[in-house]
Amino acid sequence: MRRVAAWLLAGAVLFCAGAAQASLQLRLITDGLSPAEQQASQALLDEAMRSLPPRFIEQLDRRIDVGWTDKMPENAYGQASLVSELDLNRNLLASLTDGSAATQKTNRPHGTVRREMLATVLHELTHIYDRARLWSKDDRALINRCSRQNSITGLIGLPDQCRGQHDRRFTLSDDPRLLDLAGWPQYVGRRGEREQHNHQVARSPDIYETTSPLEFVAVNMEYFLLDPSYACRRPALFRYYKEHFGWAPPAQDTCAKTYAFLNAGNDFAKTPLGQIDPERVYEIDYLLAEANQNLVSRWGHSMLRLVICAPGRPRGPDCRLDLDQHLVLSYRAFVGDVQLSSWDGLIGKYPSRLFVLPLAQVIDEYTKTELRGLASVPLKLNRQEINDTVEHAAEMHWSYDGNYFFISNNCAVESLKLLRSGSANPQLTGLDNITPNGLLEVLSARGLADTSVLNDKREALRLGYHFD
Repeated sequence: MRRVAAWLLAGAVLFCAGAAQASLQLRLITDGLSPAEQQASQALLDEAMRSLPPRFIEQLDRRIDVGWTDKMPENAYGQASLVSELDLNRNLLASLTDGSAATQKTNRPHGTVRREMLATVLHELTHIYDRARLWSKDDRALINRCSRQNSITGLIGLPDQCRGQHDRRFTLSDDPRLLDLAGWPQYVGRRGEREQHNHQVARSPDIYETTSPLEFVAVNMEYFLLDPSYACRRPALFRYYKEHFGWAPPAQDTCAKTYAFLNAGNDFAKTPLGQIDPERVYEIDYLLAEANQNLVSRWGHSMLRLVICAPGRPRGPDCRLDLDQHLVLSYRAFVGDVQLSSWDGLIGKYPSRLFVLPLAQVIDEYTKTELRGLASVPLKLNRQEINDTVEHAAEMHWSYDGNYFFISNNCAVESLKLLRSGSANPQLTGLDNITPNGLLEVLSARGLADTSVLNDKREALRLGYHFD
């Protein structure tokens, strides 16, 4: 049920083959409804059908009975059986019938009662669509075997190699790419197991989406269909839904071509907000601050450097000379104390945030203040992977609020997750390392990082690949 945890179904109900329908049909149960109530109810269902993608309607080839019930919590809107029934809260019927629901404001994301009711129908239909799949006996055996081997219950913790091998119809909520974008990335160092908690919460339109991938798919389907700004707020997810359905809602807002970020540089008071134009990003470097003897720095610090061209300069090697334009993406523990506590870092007390900093400030911070060298190694990403990583970084900058662990969720782990989810480069999928210097080694070994630029130290210093 939408947004009411106590009424969530305990498990997914598998679709059972029955009489084939040409396409999705919503049949209103009219028993006990007045003509006016029937008319208002049917208008709601008709609008829901007009909002759905044609492929959704075609693939969900069944009849779904829709009725009103008084056996539902007062604050609930609807509930689907995940097979062929959808119930709506009868407490809402009167306002739908007299039209007041269209102007009655709520504290829910969609604004009015009528809009929330429409979103609820779309949400619950998406649950039915998402779980409508056919598994063979061999497919179920594979899932069960993988679950036992990995000591995991359910699909969310299942390694990716155990997914996608069964004959499914159109499941979304266990698609590895969707999980990457949605906030359930792979654990680093756990052989593909997915993280259990979603930390992309800071700008969520509806925090209910973070309770599970099932709810994430359904909640975001609401906004994909009903929110004209969705393509701008969550561009990667918008593209995901659009590609899956081969369709998108006709009217969309015009999106800005740059990404805003909160300036974490020393000139914050002068320029609190900065802008990243992905078309000006020539390359992305793995930026490693070399180790020192401090406990939290003895394996180095992982960052990503955006090599950004000066305005008007074509993308190319000369952009590496535009140092004043370059930015650094750095996951750091957000420390509000006067002194950093190693113990608090070990137990994850500090929040983990993605900071965007000017390269010049990062160079000064490490080479002058901490007396640590910096190595800047180009990553071998294609144009689309660079654009997608920059886009994903902008979203994580505003939405991610994780916990920083010096051992298990440190700068190297966070940087690797950003690269994996952002670029979708298949060579990164099975790559695991939890130390900054170790991550550079495995990136180089996979052919993803060009460490040859460091071979000639004099040239590396001259060209900005190394900073003493």
